[in-house]
Amino acid sequence: MEIQNLLVAALTHLVRFQATQCQTAKQRALMMFEKLSTLQGVNPEIQALCNDANELLTA
Repeated sequence: MEIQNLLVAALTHLVRFQATQCQTAKQRALMMFEKLSTLQGVNPEIQALCNDANELLTA
């Protein structure tokens, strides 16, 4: 359940950033995606997608 909550929060902050360019939302999305990419037990495909999201947000 923790993984699902983090994923939903990360996506929510990402959408908020895209809609408003709010830097706080961007930083929160980055934090959530970073956490997801390092958690034990997360599907490797989800980890890879989280890493991709982080790269896109920091580019």
